[in-house]
Amino acid sequence: MTANPSSLFDYQALDTAGKVVTGKVAARSQRDAHRALETRNLTPISLSVAAGQSARKGRTWFQRGPTPRQDALLVQQMALLLCAGIPLLDAVSSLRSQALHPEYTDSLAIIERRLRAGEPFAPSLANAFPRFPGYLSQLVAAGEATGRLGPALQDGVTQMNYDLDVSQDIRNALTYPAILMATGFTAVMFIFIVVVPRFSTMLKGKMDQLPFISRFVIDLGMALNNAKVLVIAAAALVIAAIAYLAQDPKFRRRFREWLDRVPLVGEWLLEAELARWGSMLSTMLANGVDLVRGLQFARDAVSLDRLYQKLGQISKMVRSGQSLSASIASQDIFTPTAVSLIQVGETSGELATLLKSMADLYANSGRQRMKRFLILLEPIAILLIGGVIGGIVAAIMLAITSVNQVTL
Repeated sequence: MTANPSSLFDYQALDTAGKVVTGKVAARSQRDAHRALETRNLTPISLSVAAGQSARKGRTWFQRGPTPRQDALLVQQMALLLCAGIPLLDAVSSLRSQALHPEYTDSLAIIERRLRAGEPFAPSLANAFPRFPGYLSQLVAAGEATGRLGPALQDGVTQMNYDLDVSQDIRNALTYPAILMATGFTAVMFIFIVVVPRFSTMLKGKMDQLPFISRFVIDLGMALNNAKVLVIAAAALVIAAIAYLAQDPKFRRRFREWLDRVPLVGEWLLEAELARWGSMLSTMLANGVDLVRGLQFARDAVSLDRLYQKLGQISKMVRSGQSLSASIASQDIFTPTAVSLIQVGETSGELATLLKSMADLYANSGRQRMKRFLILLEPIAILLIGGVIGGIVAAIMLAITSVNQVTL
């Protein structure tokens, strides 16, 4: 179950002493709430949306929340300040005074207040920005422990931007065919509603002399023309429904699962997800996060169900003592080259570096596969749309030539 970005969740959890504690946590989904509790060293027992509660106040109907790119930019600014040697508290105060969005001012004020009270930065960040990816808090905690907070935040920004780029690539690839098909559908409907009825008046009273395909096209065009208000209303309703469903995480997940079964597209999505997984795990390991925890957060970033389940099995096998390369090889989702890279990384102690190389290989392969998909899609879509339009025109011309009284 998911919630909007300003939901409060009631929780029951176990603390490190095994005591049951209850409370509320702000998050945009149950998964984010689960991550936020883990950063506080709490093991969730139950999570539910608090009735009638809201974690954020003051946003008007016309004011949009911060975009993921703005979130990444905020973290980037904080990383730059810390890498420049500015103390953490001063960096937070400076960002609060020049926040890019009104919500940032309140959130940074929460962090500043918690830091002055002596709390660590990682849980303060998770509490003030529940929409931030869970791995960012883990990187911050590792950076605090090693004295590399600035570089850890910079690595977090790199991963955030990488995730956004992957998502943008997927949206771009799906936008082109959607626009192409919508344009073709609009052209066909224009011909049916506007052009065909004009020829119908020319052939009035001679319909019995026309071939079947001509009668079918003309009758369909007249029916659509007579019901054009309903057709336009239905088209608007379909567009509104698609826009609404596009905001529903469950619908997006089902749509991704459907795309995963489409030839060529499924392989591309899988490679994009594997690249994201490898990049995130590499970033976590490079900043001192242990392998088991890194596998958990890298798995949470995956959106394909079949891959999510496979990675869950890999995590279980690693926790039971098996090597990462052996666990991955047993699931038959990685290429032999990827398994070899991970095996070499484990042997040489450069697992983070080799995981990054593996992610780059998958990312490049996915981009090439996407280009091939678009190269094939364009002529197929043009032939399909052109065939429909050509068929309509041919039916009209056949109708005209079939009537001896019409002079061409």
